[in-house]
Amino acid sequence: MRIYAEIYVLAKLKKPWTDEKGVEHLAYSANIMQENGEIIDTLRLSQSQHDSIEPNKNYTVTVGYGKGQNGGYLKLLTIVPKK
Repeated sequence: MRIYAEIYVLAKLKKPWTDEKGVEHLAYSANIMQENGEIIDTLRLSQSQHDSIEPNKNYTVTVGYGKGQNGGYLKLLTIVPKK
């Protein structure tokens, strides 16, 4: 199943994290809101998605729904500027 939504990016985040072997990585995300300024979530992004967006702009996202070991999840497929 595909889900399409219009979002507003409030901020981009880049945070370091360390895996079980002690190797440091970066996690990329964006805080988003929708109608009436209500923050609805933080999106996890790839580095290229993170680099292609700007805060304080509207975007259209496509997400896919999947079921995993821990239940349902949404995976961000595309994020493009709203036309």
